[in-house]
Amino acid sequence: MGTELRRYAASSRYCDVMFQGEIVPYKMNEQQFQAVNDLSDDERYRHFISKVADWQQVWGVRNSEGWLTPATPDDLDYFPFWPHPEYAQRIADEHWPGHEAEEFDYEFLITEGLEQLSNDGMKVAVFPNLGWQCLVLDAKQLLNDLLIESERYS
Repeated sequence: MGTELRRYAASSRYCDVMFQGEIVPYKMNEQQFQAVNDLSDDERYRHFISKVADWQQVWGVRNSEGWLTPATPDDLDYFPFWPHPEYAQRIADEHWPGHEAEEFDYEFLITEGLEQLSNDGMKVAVFPNLGWQCLVLDAKQLLNDLLIESERYS
């Protein structure tokens, strides 16, 4: 992948809980995890947009070699994102052992990162669940939806 997304320390005025050394908005319980995991792809997408725009935090997974960027069966590369590190970590543990949840800087993502992914021909996978089901779409569509939703929190 030609895009090099930078690592940033977590920082948000909404945060007060630590997850593996990172600050997160809240501690999730099992019932909440399962309820959101079981939502349809479209419902999880709406949940993702709402939470990420509100908290201005987004999570991916990486290992020592870099960010996880799997491919679809028809060889379409994509970059998975989650709204909370616990979703990212538990789903990565299930499908991609050895990867760790890590936060992206929200401002970088909406000002440069998603544009870079789109320019590199990468798609984004929004909020894969434990069954690795999710919407895979153009990074510019995700950017547009995040910017529209972010206006509600300005």
